[in-house]
Amino acid sequence: MLSPRWRHLWRSAPCLDIDHREFVVPGSCVYDYRAEDVAWAKLEEFTYNLLMDHDAPVLERFRLHVGTRRDDADVHRWVRRGIKYRPAVLEITLATGTVFNLPPLGPAPSCRLRSLRLCGVSLDGGFADHLRTRCPVLEDLELKRCNCSFQEIVSTTMKSLVIDSDGRRFTGRQLVVTVPALASIRLSFLGCTKPQSFVLNGAADSLLHASIGECFLDKSLYTLLGSMCNVRTLEFWGLWNCSKELLEYRKKVFAKLHNLTTLLLGQCNMRNEFGILRFFLENVPSLEKVTLHLQASRLSEARPAHLAAL
Repeated sequence: MLSPRWRHLWRSAPCLDIDHREFVVPGSCVYDYRAEDVAWAKLEEFTYNLLMDHDAPVLERFRLHVGTRRDDADVHRWVRRGIKYRPAVLEITLATGTVFNLPPLGPAPSCRLRSLRLCGVSLDGGFADHLRTRCPVLEDLELKRCNCSFQEIVSTTMKSLVIDSDGRRFTGRQLVVTVPALASIRLSFLGCTKPQSFVLNGAADSLLHASIGECFLDKSLYTLLGSMCNVRTLEFWGLWNCSKELLEYRKKVFAKLHNLTTLLLGQCNMRNEFGILRFFLENVPSLEKVTLHLQASRLSEARPAHLAAL
């Protein structure tokens, strides 16, 4: 039995976590639409009552996770309501399905947003303006599976940036990131046809950790690394589009990485990646640790002569 004085404590709880998976009927299969409709009805009733009766002036965290069977009009109202609580952390995850447009993030003077994590959300050109003018204390931005039509990210306070998406979701001609305080970045554009359109400005002195994923071609990869001259930890994942050998003029870019101590090559087969690894071992004296994650399905493609040369 709970004490009666605890009965209404939930109304002032500093964190709200709404997850449709908590309402899924146990044992129901993924494509059981009737069960999904029942779960949505329960989620809708619960969320409506929760947000209508919650009276905390601000929130530390507002987290919303919804599935494919949903009413976007309801979801839009819930997100707007959550933003009105001026949360320090805002997380919105939508399963694959219809496009959901992010509502405005609120006025800058009252914005407390330090961390913004979005998954499956549609972000138009106004999103960049919101980040620049309405998020004066934002430090952490994570975008996964988002439809992005904006062309810039500008922030003087951002320290961590994650963009992990199908490249076809980027409809802008070029994405320019200007973040002078950035310390960590993770990029992956699987299936992107124009990865050279990503530009990183102003982070050369602050960036310490970088993780670079699929679909960066030779030219764009080396240009990107040229803007990370002080990086200490560098990860490459699936560099299948790069040349097997490094040309002399491209080696000059790597020589700028004078503070690099940790290197990781993931999902590699040591054919395309061999030239990069060998160059690092021979030309980066600050390197202390090298980790190789060999992909089992492609391990047989690795040439014994390549591995012996190490």
